[in-house]
Amino acid sequence: MDERNFHCWAYRFYLLEQLTPTDPVELEKFYETELEFLRSTIGHNQSNYSAWHYRSKYLEKLFQANPSLRSTSLTKEWQLVQTAIYTDCTDQAAWFYLRWLLFNQLGVETISQDEHIQSLEQLDQLEPGNKWCMLTLCELWKAKNEKNQERIQYLEQLANHIDQDRAQFYRDQI
Repeated sequence: MDERNFHCWAYRFYLLEQLTPTDPVELEKFYETELEFLRSTIGHNQSNYSAWHYRSKYLEKLFQANPSLRSTSLTKEWQLVQTAIYTDCTDQAAWFYLRWLLFNQLGVETISQDEHIQSLEQLDQLEPGNKWCMLTLCELWKAKNEKNQERIQYLEQLANHIDQDRAQFYRDQI
């Protein structure tokens, strides 16, 4: 079986919806078991975009069922995805998940300079010219209304040197 097969992941999601227990104690154990399975799947192959995507859908379901788990879960998710991008900063699957986590789950108002932005700026210093890091920083700086001049420089570098195939996309961001 191809572990990246979207149909298999969609069917798994469907089955788990059918099997979800109603007892709160069983439900918490049920969710933790599935999250552990996903953690190990991603640990086995961090480039498995399907597993990252499924994890995002599963977490949305988890937060809907149990909002009290949101804060601690998001902290763990940040640590997981940060490990992934520091392990292989060119893997776009982890970057898509990171951006989903930052902008769709944490929200701009809770993104912190110390916890979130600074770690990406450090990665940018370690891996200069990484388009995913640069683009994510540009999006964060724009959302936080910070470092506008540096953001414009990064977008120009992306358009003119690093990712010329998408040059117009980057220029539109300026």
